[in-house]
Amino acid sequence: MKKIPVLIRAFFVIVLVAAALTGCSKSNVQTPPPGSSDKAPGAQVQPAQKAGNYFPLTVGSSWQYLGEGNEYASFNRLVLFTKGNRAQVKSDNGGTVSAMVFETTDTAVTRVYMKGEEYGGANFLDAEPNENIIILKTPLETGTKWEDSNGGTREIVDVNAALDTPAGRFENCVKVKITDQYSTIYEYYKEGVGLVRSEFLSGDTSVTSTLEKYNIK
Repeated sequence: MKKIPVLIRAFFVIVLVAAALTGCSKSNVQTPPPGSSDKAPGAQVQPAQKAGNYFPLTVGSSWQYLGEGNEYASFNRLVLFTKGNRAQVKSDNGGTVSAMVFETTDTAVTRVYMKGEEYGGANFLDAEPNENIIILKTPLETGTKWEDSNGGTREIVDVNAALDTPAGRFENCVKVKITDQYSTIYEYYKEGVGLVRSEFLSGDTSVTSTLEKYNIK
């Protein structure tokens, strides 16, 4: 399919960079009274997780990814600027440099601005938004699903994914499945780290980018 190489390049020019579901409490009630929670005594209760926790965006934080299957699959990211709940990330895959602005809240991480071929390092935090792509949203649980403004669908399909990478082993990752008419993409996010791995699948084509090293400031 002639469109596939173009799709691969487009994806890895703008692909993102960011989960461990932690915290539990034990009930001391041995026999719950009528009308109370139907959870068994001693059951673990997971607190609500914030989407922004899986997308750390502090100035100077950086990520480097090792790619396989395409020349644009290896890339690095660096947080250049922050203001309020917005952060600008520089993405360089060796072929082009892009600027992306993300907005993080307790309930969602959204890419609100993107500019390709950006080599000057300008600050776009106050630029008029030109995108509205929700990267991750709550509740961070299997089955959470939303429409992509690009025409695709995103769904959390696992919250306990485990991956071995050059940067180490990451457990309890949130796995997001992104589908459109041409391809399927899987993205894995770890709380406090961000994007750990992305997998692009289309027909017989498979391209991956895996975290090689990172530094969260």
